[in-house]
Amino acid sequence: MSMREVEPVQDHRPPLRRHQREALEALLESAGADSRRSWVVLPPGAGKTRVGIEHAQNLLDGGHVSKVVVFGPNTAIQTQWANAWDELRTYADRTDRVDHSDHAEHFDRVEHSDHAEHFDRVDHSDHAGIDRALPTHFTALTYQSLAVFDDDRSNTKNLLDELAPGGRALVDRLGDVGPLLLILDECHHLLDVWGSLLTELLDLLPEVWVLGLTATPPGTMTTAQSELVTGLFSDIRYSASIPAVVREGDLAPFADLVWVTTPTNEENSWLSAQATRFTELITGILDPAQGTVPFLEWVDKRFLGTRDTVVSWAAMSRSNPELCTAALRLHHADLLRLPPGASVAEQHRRDPDAHDWALLIDDWMRHHLVASEAAEDMELAEAIRRALPAIGYRWTRSGIRAGRSPVDRVIAYSASKPQAASEIICAEAATLGQQLRTLVLCDFESVTATLSADVREVVDEDSGSAQLVLETLVSDARTTDLRPLLVSGKTVAGAPEVLSDLCARIAESDESLAARLRIGEPVAGVSRMEGPWSSRAWVPYVTEFFTTGRSQVLIGTRALLGEGWDAPAITGLIDLSTATTPTAVTQTRGRALRRDPKQPGKVALNWTVVCVSPDHPRGDQDWGRLVRKHDGFFGTDSEGEIVDGVAHIDSAFSPYEPPAVDLTEEINARMITQSQDRAEIARRWSVGSDYRDEELRSVRILADTGPRGADALARFETDTADNDEIGAMPRHLGGDPGRILPFGIRTATIVPWLGVGLILLLLGVGLGGAGGAVLTVLSLVVWLSLPAVLSVAGSRRTRLYAKPPTVGQLAGAIVEALQQTGHSSVGSEAVRIRVDARGDLRCHLDADARSAEAFALALDEAVSPIADPRYLVPRWALPHPQEGIRVLAERLRCGWSSMQQSDPVWHAVPSTLGTRRESALAYAQAWDRWVGGGETVYTRNPEGAGILTAYRGTNPMRMSSVLRTSWH
Repeated sequence: MSMREVEPVQDHRPPLRRHQREALEALLESAGADSRRSWVVLPPGAGKTRVGIEHAQNLLDGGHVSKVVVFGPNTAIQTQWANAWDELRTYADRTDRVDHSDHAEHFDRVEHSDHAEHFDRVDHSDHAGIDRALPTHFTALTYQSLAVFDDDRSNTKNLLDELAPGGRALVDRLGDVGPLLLILDECHHLLDVWGSLLTELLDLLPEVWVLGLTATPPGTMTTAQSELVTGLFSDIRYSASIPAVVREGDLAPFADLVWVTTPTNEENSWLSAQATRFTELITGILDPAQGTVPFLEWVDKRFLGTRDTVVSWAAMSRSNPELCTAALRLHHADLLRLPPGASVAEQHRRDPDAHDWALLIDDWMRHHLVASEAAEDMELAEAIRRALPAIGYRWTRSGIRAGRSPVDRVIAYSASKPQAASEIICAEAATLGQQLRTLVLCDFESVTATLSADVREVVDEDSGSAQLVLETLVSDARTTDLRPLLVSGKTVAGAPEVLSDLCARIAESDESLAARLRIGEPVAGVSRMEGPWSSRAWVPYVTEFFTTGRSQVLIGTRALLGEGWDAPAITGLIDLSTATTPTAVTQTRGRALRRDPKQPGKVALNWTVVCVSPDHPRGDQDWGRLVRKHDGFFGTDSEGEIVDGVAHIDSAFSPYEPPAVDLTEEINARMITQSQDRAEIARRWSVGSDYRDEELRSVRILADTGPRGADALARFETDTADNDEIGAMPRHLGGDPGRILPFGIRTATIVPWLGVGLILLLLGVGLGGAGGAVLTVLSLVVWLSLPAVLSVAGSRRTRLYAKPPTVGQLAGAIVEALQQTGHSSVGSEAVRIRVDARGDLRCHLDADARSAEAFALALDEAVSPIADPRYLVPRWALPHPQEGIRVLAERLRCGWSSMQQSDPVWHAVPSTLGTRRESALAYAQAWDRWVGGGETVYTRNPEGAGILTAYRGTNPMRMSSVLRTSWH
């Protein structure tokens, strides 16, 4: 048999997924360019372990490295890497065994080919090691095995010098083994001390190959974190988002849901008493008799300026954005006039919260009270210092800072949360039955610190613990049959009969271990499994027990199960934890998203329980955590659009304030309804359809914007059917606004109508008699009806100009100018506007991310109140009809009068188009075509400044908008 006739050897390895294949291709290209450091971002469950192993094998096969060492954050991930390597080696062994089949000749010839040296060099029976001695080709370790420091470390700048002997020996060994690949899994963990340590280590290994793997989106990192990771791994070689992997079909479709609860009656009473202290503090600060410069007088000077000082809002908002946000919320509360140049956006349309007050008071204290030499100011500053701890803040050398708030402790670990988890589980069990596999994640197993005296009276020591959740579920007749089980780094617990069943299951594979285990005496219906074993031993048994349905609810700690733990059978997760870092959020959400071969149609639900209290200014802290957990993370909303933030949970949710408490039951009912229709959740994800894996900015025009705004939105529904997309259509179809100006109406209507009357009169006089009399009367009728005809002829202009332009016309003018000035790659044909089920308008530009961003920002600015634009553009408008007898006269006059050019409606030229005169002129031209108006006015000269002063803060479109980020 010739080489051409030899059939290819069958590859028994599982096929690579699309994103795995693309990541490996990107790594191969970088290896060809001799780039030794790479960084790959893949979501949990997308198979980044397989990518790392295939990359390692490629480098081993190519002779680039002789050893591979993987570092991971915990023993679970360490074991996962070792098992994955051995599993793929098993597949390789199957391929090798084909050598003894009909393909023997092929392998004989390969052995004597150029690859012979490779087959002699690489031992395919080599298993993964977990020993710091590095005896095998592939070793999996933990970061802790390296970062072990001496107890008497001197805190020198060189961390390598601080390592304990075991860590230092590992460093020396890494330097001696020859060409080496380091795989740093979950490399977001490097943002702490390990990052600095590894930077020093890599400096000792200049020829080392480095692969960083993480699931944390790079966009969620701070600047300092991004710089550290880039220094370690260079640029990102490949990344894929969660929506992309779901759309590809490699992760389960999912929905993020929330259960909103309120504190218990006992907790609410305590919170109300605490709120009184806060109210007293703010009331005292607002007292105009307090201080030589009272608080409200200070904020006026600070943000509005004086006759002698001019405040640059743009500069202030760049240097201190949080303080400016607090100031605009103070404006919303009618305690401050709108600062010149400021624009009120979505985040500002609410009263100041506790954090805002702290920022404003801090500014007053640092820049006035503390700096003042007046005894009155010094006494007031001291009084505020003493009052701050009672509301969860403290005074430091750097100003007011948030402290450990007992209020936040009560809300974060409210006794209402375990009960909420029970309600969710009951609803899920009713929907899924025996398929239910719910994971409940908590911060800790049991109380870890003594409660402060002021909280002990209202909060149980076990509040917020996995232990309390277990006791709640075991004592609830609706959930006890689901056999809940608790597992943490130090405990396995459950009802005695459940633990007995678990022990019997362990005995099936390890009788010796089962014989050494015993079940402790029950307390509150819960027992513990005791014996000589550790989490490394019990996690696999508990996982199997849960996966097979012997326990349908698993309660665990985030430290043990929140990262690296793999159980594809999970149908839903209930998050009771308080962690909000991007790393924690990514890993937590990823627990339920893995595909389960036994559930081809699996749809996962990620629930978050949130406690909101209206009885305290800091009662929204839990909502703030929910917002941070979803910031930058995408999911489908009720319209099937994939958006980030809490808007994908419910489009009515705001990231800046929680919903009203009286809506709690309605929200929870809505969430339960969604959870019951998993088929609809899957449909929204459109698995298998095309995608670009890009994030685009979009704008939503809210329906609840008052009667004038609602009227403006309603006009769009006449342009479309069944809420399909709305097209952008200019007012002047021919591009010539003069075609509908008054002169055309006078010429085309008055002269012909008078001519008809004159002809009838002449015919009547010439004819004489009865017929002539009739024609004469008709001529009089024609002349007398002229005003009514003119009114009808002018009605088209009235319809066009009496109301603001549509959003479609505004969008058309914006994108046409953006395209002309090079800010957009597309024109008005790419504008997408539709009305959603709530009546909101959803607007975006179907283009590249840069163009979509420019369009969204410009449209949002155009429908917002006028702030401080460099240019204004007029919109001609007809005068509004007056009441009474003037109505008729006004309508008649509109039939032949000119536009009201002496008193136009002014609109801001969006900043993107208003930075240069040429761009402003381009916008004016597009505006004239799409809307109708005149030349722009520069607001930095006396004439324009006067117009801006008169119109600043007005909203000519009478609409309210919010910016969103969507995925395509």
